[in-house]
Amino acid sequence: MPAPPEDVMFVHPRWFVIGFALIAFALIINYDLRLGLAAGAVLGTFGAVWLYLALRLNLVGDDRPTYRRRVLDRFRQQLSNRREAERQREDRSGA
Repeated sequence: MPAPPEDVMFVHPRWFVIGFALIAFALIINYDLRLGLAAGAVLGTFGAVWLYLALRLNLVGDDRPTYRRRVLDRFRQQLSNRREAERQREDRSGA
């Protein structure tokens, strides 16, 4: 059975973007050192701003359930409620 997307952190799109940015940085620094250092400074600035905002807005390390997880939990609860209601209806009609 495949793992849900919340449990597999290495396929999160954020890691693909970070990986491609680092690869692009390595290609640029290999092409021209000064251009690579400038690209690294820009990349580092964006990384620092993202880290500041993520920590300031409490987005990193928060174990809040995702929207998908909340929808699945609600669906399972409704399904459980329907089964319970159907079982009670059968008990009343059978007794």
